[in-house]
Amino acid sequence: MNEIPEIERFLSALPEFAMLSEEERHTAARATTVAYYRTGADILEIGKVNDELQVVRSGAVELRNEDGDLVTRLAEGDCFGFPSLMNRAPVRNHSAAIEDTLIYHLGGDAFARLRRDNTEFDRYFIRALSDRLSRQPVTTALRGATRSTVGQLLTRAPVCTDAGASIRETAERMVDERVSAMLIGDGDEIDGIVTDRDIRSRVVAAGRSADDPVSAIMTPHPITVDADAHAYEAALIMMQNAIHHLPVMRDGKLAGMISRSDFMRLETEHPLYLVSDLGRQTNAEGLAQVCKRLPGLIVGQIESDANGEQLGKFITTITDTVTRQLLKIGEAKLGPPPCRYAWVALGSQGRQEQSAKSDQDNALILGDDATDEDRRYFLELAAIVNAGLDACGYVYCPGDVMAKNPEWCQPLSVWRSTFHRWISVPEEKALMHANIFFDLRAVYGDVALVDELKESIRTSARDNTIFLALMTKNAMNFQPPLGFFRQFVLERSGEHRNTLDLKLHGIMPIVEIARIRSLAAGEVRVGTRNRLRAAASAGEIATADAANLIDALDFIEQQRLMLQSRQMHAGQPPDNHLAPDELSPLVRQNLKAAFAQVRISQAALANRFHLA
Repeated sequence: MNEIPEIERFLSALPEFAMLSEEERHTAARATTVAYYRTGADILEIGKVNDELQVVRSGAVELRNEDGDLVTRLAEGDCFGFPSLMNRAPVRNHSAAIEDTLIYHLGGDAFARLRRDNTEFDRYFIRALSDRLSRQPVTTALRGATRSTVGQLLTRAPVCTDAGASIRETAERMVDERVSAMLIGDGDEIDGIVTDRDIRSRVVAAGRSADDPVSAIMTPHPITVDADAHAYEAALIMMQNAIHHLPVMRDGKLAGMISRSDFMRLETEHPLYLVSDLGRQTNAEGLAQVCKRLPGLIVGQIESDANGEQLGKFITTITDTVTRQLLKIGEAKLGPPPCRYAWVALGSQGRQEQSAKSDQDNALILGDDATDEDRRYFLELAAIVNAGLDACGYVYCPGDVMAKNPEWCQPLSVWRSTFHRWISVPEEKALMHANIFFDLRAVYGDVALVDELKESIRTSARDNTIFLALMTKNAMNFQPPLGFFRQFVLERSGEHRNTLDLKLHGIMPIVEIARIRSLAAGEVRVGTRNRLRAAASAGEIATADAANLIDALDFIEQQRLMLQSRQMHAGQPPDNHLAPDELSPLVRQNLKAAFAQVRISQAALANRFHLA
């Protein structure tokens, strides 16, 4: 089927399907059918049997309960129908298209098989099921429209074509750009607009030739709105004129276009909207513009009681999406990659534990057949990606641990030798790198290259007690900020005087303990909590100690989240420096208890490697 590659590309941009392997996504695409629903058409009806997962490809859908109350509205990239599918129960909410909508229907058997074969995919939908079942009906008012401008709704630069282009060329361009409407003009002035509906009703249904000029079916001189206008003015224009798309002008020139689905973002901005918008961008500037919404989303997630683990995965998912899109942009510019490669995330991104304040740590693993010329290609690709990440707010790594550094863009065999040298002949620099590079995780490309590297270091790291002992000694540099009589040890000078560095002296000690314990257990997992649980299962750490450390990490991360939320609310850049005076006596007491647990676990680790 010709649709399969397009379905696969679309699904790969969604965070839940990004968890799947390339082969699994291909399987999902082959098991997916496509259906078109006109405005007002029913999709799922209450009480009926549902045997498919629905994914909104374009358009908008609303869900209402049996009382007719609005439960939620869904836009491009949102999934629905999974509660009835997973529970094997009749449909509980009525779903209908509120504008012309294209739906991908993934067969229930394929969905069940993907959940069975992929734990992360399964967990995603279990969490989503819990969220959906607990969701309350929402108001239909445009809550954000009174304080937002039209310009704030724009998610990408305008997409235009010349009036002389054929209908076929225009339709192909709309597919490539993933838009449901095309502006006709020179990029500054607008001659007309063509939508998906126009192509269906004025071309397919009317039997018109696709070789005719697009000007023959466009709506000429469309209504426009100024970027500085209030969003509610645009909503009124669209409702009064029964239109779904509205071109936006700024200083007399075309700035972009908004659609009805953009107003749903004012009601409830969701991470999936951000991921979807990132997937539409074709340059670093567009990605950077979309990323400006991330701080607001982070605050929203914190205020909706997301915990540290959830928020870390959410932020990392956004970073992964930006990285993949930049790699696609780079490949489009430089041409297809000349050999196998994997883009690797390191540090907090590798562990899926990023916070609101994160720099970038990354590397490239190339196939062993890579030539010097191939390596030059990847260094140029890395320069594009690293610069793009910096523009999007992920600042350059101060230690230059980035893929654009030739030292960290190497064939697999060189990486094997590097890790072997670090483990066999550990020195201070090797230990510093180990803290970052043992957190490696494939973000894009050939995952098998990363798996091969992990497998090669698993045994050598576990069996080299000298290396692990030195890592432990190095980890003792990250001491919890507690003095005699369990009093806080605060920064004594500088701009952060009288504060605690929650990352350096609270979170990092736990990260170090988990990394060393998991390596000693022969595990190369990423994620601090996963490492502690795996080490406990292997008997490397006491189960109670692992559980206490996870509880301590949860509490310290929660204090950091609340701190960063307050800072972002105040328009300040987020950091990790907490003033204990801002805390209640009970919270101070619990924070001291968390730090004390870290100290106990550090002592146990030192004793394990005879450093006590």
